Amino acid sequence: MINKTKQELLARLKKIQDSLSKTKDIEMKKLAGLGDEISSAFEKALSAIEAKKNVFKELRENKPKLKKWRLNWLKSFWPINFRYLFSMPFIYGMIIPGIIFHICLEIYHRVSFRFYGIPRVRSRDYFVYDRHLLPYLNWFEKINCVYCSYFNNLLRFATEISGRTERYWCPIKYARRMDKTHSQYNKFVDYLDAPNFRQKWEELRDFSDIVEAEKSSTNKSLENDEDCETCDFIEKKK
Repeated sequence: MINKTKQELLARLKKIQDSLSKTKDIEMKKLAGLGDEISSAFEKALSAIEAKKNVFKELRENKPKLKKWRLNWLKSFWPINFRYLFSMPFIYGMIIPGIIFHICLEIYHRVSFRFYGIPRVRSRDYFVYDRHLLPYLNWFEKINCVYCSYFNNLLRFATEISGRTERYWCPIKYARRMDKTHSQYNKFVDYLDAPNFRQKWEELRDFSDIVEAEKSSTNKSLENDEDCETCDFIEKKK
């Protein structure tokens, strides 16, 4: 089955190569088109960065307009939806096991990572709260947004901690293809790569790549703060 698939892919690749090599003019036009696409994608990426940079400034300027879309908090409860009402104890009751899990996770994270020499995960990269700043949300919706943000950010935080742990203790890819993986998974050793496993495993226990990436990220963040002193919604302390 694998050989058949490989042959089909090679045959398709050969057809593509043949079609591209028919005339130089076609190749040049395709390369020019590809260059335009790359340039357009680069401009869109820069625009997205600029938009993100100024989003809080835009929020301040448009606060009165956005506030008009706020729904009265009473309408959040009326008419009563009994499905939501009955599910509320199960939703909000999760705060108890969530906090216990968070405490246990932090104990493991701060104690064991020091023993292993693994750089600790920066919580500020995962625990993000800014939806409550939106003026078109009422107080009840803001509370729910903070609650949802906490749990989803907690799980993302836990995933990164477990990913770095897995990198240290068992950095082997699964035989099956994984669609959703943590940040460290693609660095792991291939499933059948027995000859290189021990060496790569030892190399993966060097977390200098994460340290350098976090230093670079911190420097860029500081540069952005210097370039955009007024784009934070909350005024900076002098």
